[in-house]
Amino acid sequence: MNRLFTLTAVGLVLAACATGSPRPPDSRSIDVPPGAPDGRAPQASDITAPVEQGILAERRGNTVIYRGQLTEQGLEALRSAGDDPRVTTLLIESTGGEVVLGMDFGNWVFDRGLDVVIDRACLSSCANYIFTAGRNKKILPGAVVAWHGSAKQPGLLEQLNELVAEEIAAQSLPPEKRQRALKRAREANVNYLTTTIHRQDEFFFRVGVDEYVTRIGNDKYGVRGLFYLSVADMAVFGIDNVTAAENYAEMDPRALSQRVGFPVTLIELK
Repeated sequence: MNRLFTLTAVGLVLAACATGSPRPPDSRSIDVPPGAPDGRAPQASDITAPVEQGILAERRGNTVIYRGQLTEQGLEALRSAGDDPRVTTLLIESTGGEVVLGMDFGNWVFDRGLDVVIDRACLSSCANYIFTAGRNKKILPGAVVAWHGSAKQPGLLEQLNELVAEEIAAQSLPPEKRQRALKRAREANVNYLTTTIHRQDEFFFRVGVDEYVTRIGNDKYGVRGLFYLSVADMAVFGIDNVTAAENYAEMDPRALSQRVGFPVTLIELK
């Protein structure tokens, strides 16, 4: 089994649902770029990077915009579009992607010291690694940041092993070869998760956030899909400098799920 399938499998499991110290906020305001849902008219982009179908990466003034899944090509386009010292803000809309790529996106945001603005939705790996990495964080009216597990998600190894078993079974291999392939695949999954969990621990230590925020809704509150937290409850996990609409924690669940495209549940810490 190759690494590509492992990455794809992890992305399916998490996305179907996703060294340093924290930085203090600065006094600059978070600018919402022209064309965002704030009533201003769109303007031509300063830089638009070519990206795969369904993904947009462009710069407008001091803001770089990213819309779509988190992919390697998307990250390259984002880095290209945001390669300007005047860029201070990332506006993003994403349903997430594979966890290692998510951390690559997040580390780029953290290294650049960018503010993060959420338009419509930042889900799964976007919530885990990009939102948490922002210096200041703004959730636009009607948008949501929602989690659904991480590399430490209980049962993830078993789910990965089931996926690779199905993939290998579809290849119609002789019994002996099938058993060898299964053994190699399971060993690769263990190695991958061990490495990824170690890297994820380093990431959350670096950004100063408690990783359990990514799993608490599923582990403690029994949510089977995506969940979100109030601004005050996010702060309990070290996610600070967040601004959102006053009714952020009071959005209608059905309307929110319809707008985002996935069921999303609010959890309130007890």
